[in-house]
Parts: sequence; C-alpha cells; structure tokens
Amino acid sequence: MNEFTVDSHIRHRSPSLDTIPLDILFDIFQHLPIQSVLALRQVCPPTSKSFDAITRLRSIWALLLRTLVQEQNIPIPSFDGKSPVSVSLRARAREIHFGATVKDPDVFFMEFLPGRGNRWLVSVAIRARRKCIIQCWDLTVLQPVCIEKLTYTDRPYNCVVINNDPSSPAIMTIQSKPEVTEILTIDFEEKDPESAGSTLVTKCLTCDGKVSIWDISDQPYEKMQLVSPSPLHEYHCRAMHLCDDYLIIFFIQTVELYSTIPRPNNIATPGVPISYPLAQHSFHYRIIEKINMSEQVSWHAARLHRPSPINIVIRFWPVDTLHYFMLDPNPVYVPGRETSLCNLLYLVQPTLVHTRCSPVWSDLKSDIALGRYGTMLLLDNHDQDGMEYGDFK
Repeated sequence: MNEFTVDSHIRHRSPSLDTIPLDILFDIFQHLPIQSVLALRQVCPPTSKSFDAITRLRSIWALLLRTLVQEQNIPIPSFDGKSPVSVSLRARAREIHFGATVKDPDVFFMEFLPGRGNRWLVSVAIRARRKCIIQCWDLTVLQPVCIEKLTYTDRPYNCVVINNDPSSPAIMTIQSKPEVTEILTIDFEEKDPESAGSTLVTKCLTCDGKVSIWDISDQPYEKMQLVSPSPLHEYHCRAMHLCDDYLIIFFIQTVELYSTIPRPNNIATPGVPISYPLAQHSFHYRIIEKINMSEQVSWHAARLHRPSPINIVIRFWPVDTLHYFMLDPNPVYVPGRETSLCNLLYLVQPTLVHTRCSPVWSDLKSDIALGRYGTMLLLDNHDQDGMEYGDFK
C-alpha cells in the first residue's frame, strides 16, 4: 500500500473509517508497512484524529520494531554521533533500555569485523529448538543486507570468535558441540547468503586433545602442538592472544607463553612439532571461570615497536569477585629479535591492579566486555534484589 493509495482511500471513506474503535484500528495498523503508517499522519487533521493518535502510540512502534526489525535479525542502528537537535536523547535512552532489559533476546552476540570500517557486522541468534543462526550484515546501505547466513540445528552452538586480522582469509571460528571447531571465510561478493560462507578447517577434538596451531594459508595442516606441563585436565583453554611469533594462553589454572615458530624436537618423534611454554604462571588452586583480555592502546609502545600492556579481567570459581590484572611488557625485551626464553615479550605473571566484589552471583548468567582503553562492561540478568530475570544468552 503506497502513500497515494492510502490518501485516496481515506479521502473518500474517512467518515466511516474515523468511527472505527481505536483497538480495531490498532489491529489493522500492525499489518501496515512503516511508509503507510507515516502517510496516515498527512491526512487532513479535521477528519483524521484517530489516525493521527494511533500513529503516535508507543505500542504500535514497539510492535513494528519487533516484527520488521528484530524478528528479521536486523541490527538496530547505532547513535552515529547525531546532535540532540536531530535525535531525541530521551527516546534513544528508552530504546536502549528496552533492548537491554528484554527478557529473552534472540540476538545475543554482535561484533564488527575489525579493520573494515565498521561495514560488516556479525550477529548470532538462538531460535526455537536450539537452532543457531549466524549472519553477517552489510551496514553501508539504508536497509542492512544479510550477505552470509549459517544455520546450525544438529550441533548446538558453543561460541564464535572473530579474527582481528583483516588481511587473513579466516574471518571467524565457530565451536559447536560435540567439540567441533570450524574456521570459516566469507565471500563478500556472493549474492546468495546461504553460499557466502566456506569452511577452511574443521577440527574434532577428543577428550584428551591438545591445543594446536594450524596453518590455513594454502593447504590447511596442523603446524604445531602445544604441550603444557600442567595436568591433563587443565587443557581447557579459557582465552588466548596470538600475535607475530608468540602466543599467550590462559588455561583454567595457568597462563603460559609459547613461541609459534616450529623448532626441531630434541627427541625424534612422529607427527607435528611439539612446543613447550617459554614461561608459565600458576594461579595455584584457583580455577578461572570467566576471563576477558584486551590489548591496551599505547601510542608510546607502538612508536618504539614494543608490545603494549594487556588488560585482563578474571572471575575465579566460585568466588563472586572480579580481578583486574595487567600483563606488563618485559622491560628487557629487545624488539626485532625472535621470541625465546631469553627474550620474552611479557612478564608472564599478571599484576593485580584492582579487585571488586561482583554484583552478580556466580550461578547467574553474565558476561564481561573489556575495551582497548581499560573500560569494562558487565552484563547480567539479575535485578537489584538479586533475583534472576530470564536466561541471559
């Protein structure tokens, strides 16, 4: 229904339509596109008070937002730095509050692909019967377009990790259960979203599987296997930081620094090269439940070609306390030389900067976001009295 059709129809039938009860008009309006709803505001005011009133109802716009945007997995646009003259700050605050307090959100993960000018946005949604939908959106157009779509039904979703290297063909890594890890690339020129994603590597882990480094540049192959001196049950990897020729891994009780350059084994063994940690720090009997790490922006370090500090936030199980650590660069590190036992980039023992009691019980659902300037955002699903709202995905 276009604007001309709406105006013409109302102009000839307005005496009868204007007498329809408001609740019936509401049922009719929810099936109209946004252009038609706005067109009804332009009808002559003396004969369209009901139409003007219903087009300004918050409930009708909340319904249109849900049916035309959220149910289509379309990300809600950002604030874009517009001035208060063009955008109502109060209306924006209400939208943010509505999106943050919705009981059972469909889309629970959104992240831009780094180094691409915030053009491509990846979203993850959970639908009925544990169906997981992973989509990549093009935000350069007025109406965001889905250019890649993956649907998982048989293998429940576990997590998605976005590659922070824009030059790599590996865009993201998806882990599903049972322990299956896929490294994917995206064809941004493909017209069919269902065909835009391609699998580079698929790895099925066994219960006693080790952590490995894979080379996916040409023919994917296992480049190196990382062997930790820690007990086998600590091979659960919580977080990692991979850069240049080194790798920092947080297991459930330790943090370890590895070199990513394969070296001949002292004892000839079949299979891929084995690498042992250059340095290791143990948190003793404390178990890492949640961890988030982010490299601190440091122009001074970048100018001197030295590593930047790494911010780390850890919650140890089962204590409801957040620990803010800093992984400091090694002051005697020599830039340009290979990472080795005598030339470590970082002091592997994190420095405790701050500790605060978490407002969230450990058995409730929560998540932590850590910015590159040290800003931490804690998301949870409990109210002020500690009661749980709904499942926080």
